[in-house]
Amino acid sequence: MHEIKRLKARVDEIETLLEISERKADILTNLLKEANAEFERALDLVTRTERNFRAVFENAPEAIYIIDAETRKILDCNPFTVTWLGYSREELLSMKVDDIVESRGDDVRVNIRKAVDFGIVRVQERKYVKKDGTVVDTEVTGTPVEYGGRPCVAILVRDITERKQLEEFSRYKELFESVSDPVFINDYQGNLLEVNEGACQLTEYARDQLLHMPIRHLVRPDQLQIVADVLDDVRRGETVQFELDFMNRRGQPIPFEFRSRCITYHGRPAALSVARDLSIRRKLEETLIRTERLTAVGEMATGVAHNFNNLLQMIMGAAQAALSRLDSGKIGKCREPIVTILRSCDRGTDIVRRIRDFTHGGREETLEARGFNVGEVVKEAVELTKPLWENLPDTPNYDVRVDGFGESFVYGRPSEIYEVLVNLIKNAFDAMPEGGALNVSSYSDDGKVYLTVSDTGQGIPKENLQRVFEPFFTTKGSKSSGLGLSSSYGLVKKHHGDIMVESSVGKGTTFTVVLPAATRPDAAPDEAGVIGAHRNIKLLLIDDEINILKSMEMYFEDGEMEVVTALGGAAGLQEFFRGRFDAILCDMSMDGMNGLEIAEGVKQYCEEHNIPKPAFLIHTGWYERIDPQELEEKGVDRVVTKPVRYEEILQIIRQAVS
Repeated sequence: MHEIKRLKARVDEIETLLEISERKADILTNLLKEANAEFERALDLVTRTERNFRAVFENAPEAIYIIDAETRKILDCNPFTVTWLGYSREELLSMKVDDIVESRGDDVRVNIRKAVDFGIVRVQERKYVKKDGTVVDTEVTGTPVEYGGRPCVAILVRDITERKQLEEFSRYKELFESVSDPVFINDYQGNLLEVNEGACQLTEYARDQLLHMPIRHLVRPDQLQIVADVLDDVRRGETVQFELDFMNRRGQPIPFEFRSRCITYHGRPAALSVARDLSIRRKLEETLIRTERLTAVGEMATGVAHNFNNLLQMIMGAAQAALSRLDSGKIGKCREPIVTILRSCDRGTDIVRRIRDFTHGGREETLEARGFNVGEVVKEAVELTKPLWENLPDTPNYDVRVDGFGESFVYGRPSEIYEVLVNLIKNAFDAMPEGGALNVSSYSDDGKVYLTVSDTGQGIPKENLQRVFEPFFTTKGSKSSGLGLSSSYGLVKKHHGDIMVESSVGKGTTFTVVLPAATRPDAAPDEAGVIGAHRNIKLLLIDDEINILKSMEMYFEDGEMEVVTALGGAAGLQEFFRGRFDAILCDMSMDGMNGLEIAEGVKQYCEEHNIPKPAFLIHTGWYERIDPQELEEKGVDRVVTKPVRYEEILQIIRQAVS
């Protein structure tokens, strides 16, 4: 009985345990269901996250790639990276990050290690190199990830090249507009792409106008070849410095010094040119050169005065001799002293002309270039500089030799080559303060004419030889402007020639001027035969010097030319209104009315009365430049320079009325 009770109790215990087990099984089942549901949810989330990441990775508009933290090998990359860098996916997966990044030492490896070990992620700028060699600016950020069970780094790259260019352009634009000098950007076809405000102000064009015109519309036609040559040099990567005249809106030339170089403008190769207005500098240089010429003439003044005193003595002596013979009734013996007077006057005229040519060299714009004999110019240059070395007290002993008086012809303006020679000769004497030897020569060879000026003076140090032709460079201190040789260099280049210098310190210096040879100019026609010798010419002579009027009346009283004289401008016009004349010879500078005013009055009268205008000649002793356009507008046909022999005046008038 007792045993039955014990078994029954045991059964109850087992039933209780079974009930508990069933309840636990139910709980466990519920937990498993919940865990499974959570797992399913987590799996779905991971799957969706993976899909989202892959979608972002594959479609991102920026480069994303994954690298091994240890080897820095590229393990994966998105399509944008492939397109952006220009490599295929297979090529990138065989490369390291070092192959596409411009590194600075070992900084790539160090930054990757910091990202893995410390989770340090920061934005930094890098330069990436594309397959075609193009270097681009980027911003890079990264994060440590596990990829394929290995520690890796995911890299995000943003191309900021365009942003950088915009920043640079903004800085450049600010600088571009703040520069006071004109700045031009043009393509290699000569089309203007951009200009600054300085360019607009000096050319007097609006910006829109400049951007719609090619450079050739701003350049003188004779300088277009300079533009073409400069663009060729800039295209080759050279930085070029040159001078050019730009025409402003009114057609006035403005001299500029340009400095041009190659740039990239909006992705296209172009030329950037910065210009500097040379107008003020040119005027300063001209003033200094003129001052230096006058200083040189001042240095020669004593010798010039000596020559003129000799001439006056000869004129005075010959005039007294002629008077003495006249008083003695020896009229036939007066010719010799009178010829001496005329020759002395001619010599005085030559001296004045040489001084004029030197002091006004390069300003005779009314004179046309022509063929001339260099040998004659050499002789005249030596003659003008004689006062520096001949027949003066306290002058050092100089041995001057001149060779090559043959016929060597060049084409250009004689006065400009004359100025070059005078400058070189004067410099030679400056280099020989204690005396020495000077040799001036000219000769022709192989289509070129050579002029050499050699001295035995102090010589030029080697370090200064390359600078002697630079403007304002001088070793004479305040005694010189430093423009003599610079001016000479410019004049020689203007004649398509070259000038060279050789020197040895203590032994001397040789300057050699090389000019293209020209053919001998044709002889001028015999002006005396232009008009038949027996044609009568009626001339109106207007001057305020009574002696000039009387002397010309006396000279022509028995000749073919009938001379009517008028003392002063007003009287001259009245005489013209009363008669008809073939030609008028009028003094330039007179009280009341000058020659140009009288010419204008004659022209206007002829136009109003519909009658032919007589040939109008200005007679002047002044050597100032007269604008040819103004002469034409006033009705002047020719300028006759005083002094001039009357037989020459007759030939000039014959030619004028033909």
